Amino acid sequence: MNDSLKQLKRQHIDNYKNAIIDIITNNTNVLVDEDIMSLLRKPPLDSMDLIKSKFLDLAKKNSTILNTEELSNLLDNYRDKLMKEMASIKAIRIKELTKSIDSIKYEDNEVFKLNKKDFVKVDKDIKKILKDQLNDSFDKYILKNINKVFSNDIDSTVKSNIVSNMTKYVNGTYQRQLLENFDIKVLVKDTTLINNIKEHNERYLFTINNSRIFNDLDNSLEN
Repeated sequence: MNDSLKQLKRQHIDNYKNAIIDIITNNTNVLVDEDIMSLLRKPPLDSMDLIKSKFLDLAKKNSTILNTEELSNLLDNYRDKLMKEMASIKAIRIKELTKSIDSIKYEDNEVFKLNKKDFVKVDKDIKKILKDQLNDSFDKYILKNINKVFSNDIDSTVKSNIVSNMTKYVNGTYQRQLLENFDIKVLVKDTTLINNIKEHNERYLFTINNSRIFNDLDNSLEN
């Protein structure tokens, strides 16, 4: 009988551990697929597209007409490639946050916990990934194909001035604002995850401490 009860308790612990992994995974999926992607997707209105608006504004100031169709194509490709690179963030965050789950003995009401300090390294790592990809994707998918948006007879000085100012904007103001929004969204999801795990821990401990079956097991072991 004791063996059956022990097996049942072990199964309950395994279910708990799997539930924690699911909570972390779902939280991470929402962070990447909804929160981070919302910062990178093409805006619903052209007027909301900060990069495109900046390009057109610089062209206007330099009395130059851009090929807006080619510009849209470059920006679409830039965003598509950038979003695909975000998949690595999921794997890193899930791996980092779940790495200590199996090291816990789950005895004497021990549970898995996440604190703010547990997010410091992973938040820094995934932010670096986003920042690196912002720079790399802009260079690879926009700057290397930038001639497509200019007419063949454009003055080289004018073109150089537009490209230079555009690069400063994307790597400066645009990137800084995007990363600030990223920090906010990550902080919200980190806090949500901490609270969700706390709530699940309370339910798990309540079952462990108030189940007649588990109490019978504890009593039999004591005797």
